[in-house]
Amino acid sequence: MSRETWDLGHPYDKSGSDVVAEHPYEDVPVPWVKPDSILYRDKVIVVLYTVRRGPHGTTYVPGKAYWCWCSVEGREQQAGMFSISGAEDKSPQTWGGLREVTPSQVVAVEWHGDIHTEVWYQGDCYDVDGAPTFRQHGEVPHYEMHIRRNADYSQIPVGLRPKPPEPDPDDHVWGEADGKSFH
Repeated sequence: MSRETWDLGHPYDKSGSDVVAEHPYEDVPVPWVKPDSILYRDKVIVVLYTVRRGPHGTTYVPGKAYWCWCSVEGREQQAGMFSISGAEDKSPQTWGGLREVTPSQVVAVEWHGDIHTEVWYQGDCYDVDGAPTFRQHGEVPHYEMHIRRNADYSQIPVGLRPKPPEPDPDDHVWGEADGKSFH
């Protein structure tokens, strides 16, 4: 039996590894396909805000809205600073009841927001609670953010509920790349 070496790195080239620039699929664009991953389970609308400070106070000015592939996870079982304890503010607010005790967590492979970011998920509006954290461990590097719902719109009649802003359909969707899925 002969000990022939097969060049399986270039099976479609004309003459093996000597041909470098003549791959048959080199210039063909590859469409993005949603990966079968927990990081692509939910699609939320993200609105970036700008802080404007003036002589009459500080205002938040909404910017562009973007779609973002992510995973929104409830944190009902999380203990620690968000658990119900004596140190937590349980007094009613002047603008609508108790603050929500249980935040949710957003896990995304691409994130361009900061602490002044708004997230729309399943018809409700959430504020990012703290700075995003970049995690380099695990299978895929990703960002983690805590979000806190600022209003439960299910209590408002459908015709009076605030509507999320519509992202521009031509804009980049966070988590998608041209031909790359980060996996």
